[in-house]
Amino acid sequence: GAALDRFVYVDEATCIGCTNCATVARSTFFMEQMYGRARAFRQASFLSGGDSEDTIAEAVATCPVDCIWYVSWDDLVALETERKY
Repeated sequence: GAALDRFVYVDEATCIGCTNCATVARSTFFMEQMYGRARAFRQASFLSGGDSEDTIAEAVATCPVDCIWYVSWDDLVALETERKY
């Protein structure tokens, strides 16, 4: 299904730490404590306990700096690998 083809990724360098996404989609995003930036820790509901696609989409829409991206699995792996922290 489409849910398996896209994953959420937070560009933490752009994130301003507003907490909107982590407030809306609590089972997908959290605020990384050391840097005060949002981070995705779980993907959509096809994994146990995840938020629905609609909830995640709402969380993405609340981001004032548009730093949450939908990416492919391969891109997600590359982006997570490149992240320095």
